[in-house]
Amino acid sequence: EPDSGVIDEVIFGQVLQAGAGQNPARQVALGAGLPVSTPCATINKVCGSSLKAAMMAANSIRAGEYKAIVAGGMESMTNAPQLLMGQRRGAKMGNSTLVDSMIHDGLWDVYNDMHMGNTGEVVSEEFSISREGMDAFAAQSQQRAAAAQAKGWFDWELVPVQVPQRRGDPVTVAMDEGIRADTTAEGLAGLRPVFDREGKVTAGNASTLNDGASAVLIAEASFAKAQGWEVIATIEDYVTSGVEPARVMSAPIPAVQSLLKRNNLDVLDVDVYEHNEAFASASCAVAQEVGIPDDRFNLHGGAVSLGHPLGASGTRCLITMLGVMRRLDASSGIVTLCLGGGNAVAMYVRRPQ
Repeated sequence: EPDSGVIDEVIFGQVLQAGAGQNPARQVALGAGLPVSTPCATINKVCGSSLKAAMMAANSIRAGEYKAIVAGGMESMTNAPQLLMGQRRGAKMGNSTLVDSMIHDGLWDVYNDMHMGNTGEVVSEEFSISREGMDAFAAQSQQRAAAAQAKGWFDWELVPVQVPQRRGDPVTVAMDEGIRADTTAEGLAGLRPVFDREGKVTAGNASTLNDGASAVLIAEASFAKAQGWEVIATIEDYVTSGVEPARVMSAPIPAVQSLLKRNNLDVLDVDVYEHNEAFASASCAVAQEVGIPDDRFNLHGGAVSLGHPLGASGTRCLITMLGVMRRLDASSGIVTLCLGGGNAVAMYVRRPQ
């Protein structure tokens, strides 16, 4: 564990900040025992928040401002409050309606006034992704995650959490709880569409609602060596792309293509790809349009099986990809996530050889 005194800054993403208190990143830092002098910033780039935090950390280090930064994200969708809008001035007459902040602030396309699930339908239509293909991908995500869990491949990236109970000893949570090893494409085929009666997106081929947190330590190379830290990977490049908000699920396509072009890479020059499985339709479209082979794509499952705690998913995807690279002794990887509003973030990393 690094000496807390050498951490120059903490940057954490969180999307659903209502009710979380002032500057949640500061709460994280002080709760972890970092000095009170540590600068802290909380950011919101929707589903890309924690990967953007890592990008910001890399920018600061490249600029020579800092040497070591903890970047990550967190989300407790369980604790997202219900909002009673317009009550600051009071309601003179009539009923008031509670608004679910999880949907309002995290899962709603404000530009097209629709649930993000509908954007999963948009991408399936634009790129001719079939219901059968979506269900097959979702089942594979579950099976890959279950295999990784059973073989201990996730152990490297997980930190057990003690959960206090009202009575008795704390409960230790040491593995992800959403993985369903018995999932099959045939079983998923029986589920009804959720967002469009004639659609393809179901509860089984979409990501789940979750609580979670993830973090990485990003440091200047020579400083990391001087501290004796193991360098897991080097950050080579990162980009943000943008498309029309309704087409947000396709935004990772130009992001990944941009990274490949900027670094003079062909698709097969990169060993491993990790895409946040907000919806199976989106992952199918990204793999199809970029031309990523199945044996290089989301090899330990993804958000369909592991879940999608919004602010945590960016660095969670990065860490999971690094775990795949570590297991396979792979040299390079690209991680990407779409995010509400039409953007996507992507990062290219390499492992020291």
